[in-house]
Amino acid sequence: MRACLLLVTLFIAASVSATAAQAPQRPPLTNYDPNTWKPFISQEGSFEVAFPGTPAIITIPQDTPLGRLLIHVYVVRTTVAEFGISYIDIPAATAEPQFVKDFLDGGRDQMVRDGAVVISEKDMSLNGIKGRDLLVTVDGTIGHNRFFLIKGRLYSLSIATTPQTAFKSGKPSSTESERTDFYQTISGRFFGSFKITLADAVADAPQQTAGGAEEILAGVDGKTDLYPADADAKKEIGDAVSRAAVEHKRVLLIFGANWCYDCHVLDQALHDGEAGKIVSQDFLLIHVDIGEGERNADLVKTYKIPLDKGVPAVSILESNGRLLYSSGDGEFEAARRMLKKDLVQFLNKWKRLRS
Repeated sequence: MRACLLLVTLFIAASVSATAAQAPQRPPLTNYDPNTWKPFISQEGSFEVAFPGTPAIITIPQDTPLGRLLIHVYVVRTTVAEFGISYIDIPAATAEPQFVKDFLDGGRDQMVRDGAVVISEKDMSLNGIKGRDLLVTVDGTIGHNRFFLIKGRLYSLSIATTPQTAFKSGKPSSTESERTDFYQTISGRFFGSFKITLADAVADAPQQTAGGAEEILAGVDGKTDLYPADADAKKEIGDAVSRAAVEHKRVLLIFGANWCYDCHVLDQALHDGEAGKIVSQDFLLIHVDIGEGERNADLVKTYKIPLDKGVPAVSILESNGRLLYSSGDGEFEAARRMLKKDLVQFLNKWKRLRS
C-alpha cells in the first residue's frame, strides 16, 4: 500500500507538470459552447469523453517503487479553462473498498501538501466504479478533479480555471451568477460525458445477487458495426413504417454511433432476454447513425433528439410514421447503468396493444 500511495504522489505531480508544459504550446481554443464539443475516444485508454477540441497527448515514463510505469495525459486548453484526463496502470491496485479509500485519500493529501486548499470533497461512483470528486484552489486557480480506480487503472479528470474566468458567447460575464451557471454547464458536459469502456468495467457494478440487488444491462466485450457508413437511415425508416402497418408493430429508432459503448450495450439488451422477445414481437428496430454529431441531422431534428443529452437516444413511431416518443432527457445515455426491469417496463409501455 505504501508503494501505491507514493505512486499517487508521482502520478499527480507528473500529470500537473505535463499539463503546464504541453498546453501552452498550442493557442487556446475559443469553443465556449459545450453543445458543439465532439466525443473523443481513446482506444488505448479505454475511455470516451467530450472535449472542446483535439487534445494534446503526452506519455510520461515514471520510475516508481513498482517499476517503470507510463502516465498518459490528454490535455485541451481553452481561454475558459484547461481540461485534462490522465491514467496510469498500477499492478498492485485492488478493488477492495478500504484500498480504494486509502488510495484516493492519498491523492487528496498529496494535493494538500502541494499547496491546495480543499473546497469540497465527496465519494462518488461511475457505473459502480468507486471514485472521488475533489474541488480545490491553488494560488487563485480552481481545480475540479475526479478520480476513479478500476481494474488496476487510475483515471484522473481535471478542469482548471479561475473564479473570474467565464464567458457568454465569447464575451466575459459580468456577474458571479453567470460565471457559476457557465461553469456548471461546461463541467457538467465534461464530467458527464466521461465513460470508461474497459470490457470488464461493469464487473464492479451492481449485479443480480442472492441478496436481491437489481440487475443492470450486461456489458459487451467488443463493438460491432451497428451503424454502417453506407446505411440510408431515411429509407430504412420509410421501409419499416410500411412494414409496421402490415405487421401491426411500432418502429423503434435508436440514434447512436459505433464509437458509443452504451449504444452497443443497449443493442445487446434489445436482442436478449425478455426485452429481446418484446422487441421481436412488437417493434421494428432501426439504427440511425449520428457519426460525430453531423450525420442524419435532418432525422435528429424530425424525431426531436437532443444530441447534447448524449446517445444512445430513442424515438418510437406509430405504424403510420407519427412520432409517439423521443428521449429528451438522456434517459438511455448511460445504458450500462440501466436496470433490465426498467427497459422491459419501457418497452411494454410503448408497444401496441393487441386485441
